[in-house]
Amino acid sequence: MSARYLSLLLFLFPLLHKPDPTAPLRTGKDLAVFFAVEKYQNGSLTNLQNPVKNAREIAATLQSRFGFETEVLENPTQAQIIAKLNELTRLYANNADGRHPADGQLFLFFSGHGMSEDENGYFLPADADPAQPWAKGIAYEIWRPKIDRINCRHILVAIDACYSVRFDPDWKNRPDGQFKRPGELSDAQKALANYEQYTARVFFTSDNKEDKTPDRSNFARKLLEGLSAPPGPDGYLTSSQLFANHVQGATPTPRAGNFGSDDPRATFLFFGQTETPDDPDEATWRSAQRQNTPEAYAYYLAAYPQGRYRAQALDERAWLLAVQQNTPAAYQIYLDTNPNGRHRSEAAAKVISPAPVEQRPGADALIPGGAFQMGSNNGEADEKPVHTVTLGSFYLAKYEVTVAEFKAFTDATGYKTDAEKEGWSYRWNGKEWEKMNGVNWRHDAQGNLRPQSEYDHPVIHVSWNDATAYCQWMAKKTSLPYRLPTEAEWEYAAGNGAKHTRYSWGDNAPAGKQGGNVADETGAAAFNWTRSNDNIFMDYRDGFATTAPVGAFNPNESGLYDMTGNVWEWCNDWKGPYPSEPQTNPTGPTTGSDRVVRGGSWFYYPQYCRVANRNGGTPGARNDSIGFRLARTL
Repeated sequence: MSARYLSLLLFLFPLLHKPDPTAPLRTGKDLAVFFAVEKYQNGSLTNLQNPVKNAREIAATLQSRFGFETEVLENPTQAQIIAKLNELTRLYANNADGRHPADGQLFLFFSGHGMSEDENGYFLPADADPAQPWAKGIAYEIWRPKIDRINCRHILVAIDACYSVRFDPDWKNRPDGQFKRPGELSDAQKALANYEQYTARVFFTSDNKEDKTPDRSNFARKLLEGLSAPPGPDGYLTSSQLFANHVQGATPTPRAGNFGSDDPRATFLFFGQTETPDDPDEATWRSAQRQNTPEAYAYYLAAYPQGRYRAQALDERAWLLAVQQNTPAAYQIYLDTNPNGRHRSEAAAKVISPAPVEQRPGADALIPGGAFQMGSNNGEADEKPVHTVTLGSFYLAKYEVTVAEFKAFTDATGYKTDAEKEGWSYRWNGKEWEKMNGVNWRHDAQGNLRPQSEYDHPVIHVSWNDATAYCQWMAKKTSLPYRLPTEAEWEYAAGNGAKHTRYSWGDNAPAGKQGGNVADETGAAAFNWTRSNDNIFMDYRDGFATTAPVGAFNPNESGLYDMTGNVWEWCNDWKGPYPSEPQTNPTGPTTGSDRVVRGGSWFYYPQYCRVANRNGGTPGARNDSIGFRLARTL
């Protein structure tokens, strides 16, 4: 586990008014914003498991017990974090909406990786680069005074990240010891008077002197423990009590102190709710409704798989996923999986039968005919001899066939794939091919059932037989001569015609979107692949450990996407030796044992991703990295 994350820093700024046992929750006065990062774009940063979970649990507690409005930003980038903090500064400056009063309270929670460099501390957003944290990190030296200047008297900031103690400008010199606030040592009325009068800027930190804490933060659990405990006889909990009775019991030993415009006479008070708090199921459901995001409903379902609101959560999550994609296919998926859903009429209004392919501009790319040198003298034995091939013009689909498109085929015909009929497909487990029972086209590269949000990925676990059946259905549906491409057509189109480039994007190594979804640093980090020039594209990160949505990278010169990488693609030909003489529109041998697959995939070596490389499989073969695209005769 990386040493650069997971200690928790808390900056407590007190909470609001004299408690009234009959008062309702403080609607519109208290706000909590959570920045939870666990998925990192940079492959050198280990993904985490608990930041979002911890954030949602604390948010639910603040909502149910203290009436907070909450907002959880999952995996925000630096720009998104800065934009939100600047937005809060503007809102509290004038309180135009009445929901950001100066005497209100603001809770800011940061959870994820953290690091230090040259005596500076940084919180690392989703797009951070640990090699240069000053470029994409949230620097404590910069944001500590900015947060201090927000026009809100009572602010609590929590930073759950390694080196969070660096938020304290005097962290090296501050003595350890008990945390006591003079303003909290007198009777209840004096504490309340101090609360109204003075400004507090105080921190709690889970690491005492840059100690390391685990992903599952012990400090966060102690914080939840304290916030969940009944309030004292005066109706509130002071920060001294919270620290002494709960937080101080965390491991490693935490510390506390003050910074900025803090006045030691200030009081830090958490006012309890005297009415019976919601049960956890109810509170988490209300939290999900308020946030109204797919992630919030997914969190409720994970926390309460048999909860009272399970059906509603499933329905709302499916609907929001359809709205995010905003395509007829996505709305149809919602209708198929939620026949009695609350949003059925809205979805039905958005489902428009897709036009035939020939009526959808740009669905197929016209590939002008020409001659090229097929094969390679710098590759495998079956790529020789290099020979001249002349092709007439033809059409080739711009994209690989997606899961959503293949679903439309099976829905319309009732077709059962070879994987479904035989009950299994293969996946590469990192060491060997593994037969996985129950896996078919509905599953991803690891054998998990795909979420609807990934129906724009290429369909996999399909055989040559399945791909051919799809082509025949499409040909009948559109009255156009759809088929699989020939091996020669595929190589010609992938290599940019007569140029016959090494990869579909060109002859050089991939760079950013001018590349493809291939074996690279992203996959090496996820699956512990050997890092060498023979095994992966070194120093390249495509951002996808397995399959990617079709069209995620730039097209080649012919307007075709993912011709190198993502998934292997079935061709129509039987695999056989090349002839030495020139050919015109070749269709391959008339018989054989294997059908051709081309293009490499998300986990294949650079050598196998070359345009000239050949591979093959039996007509019934299927696995986690073979799909297909359509071709048609002019």
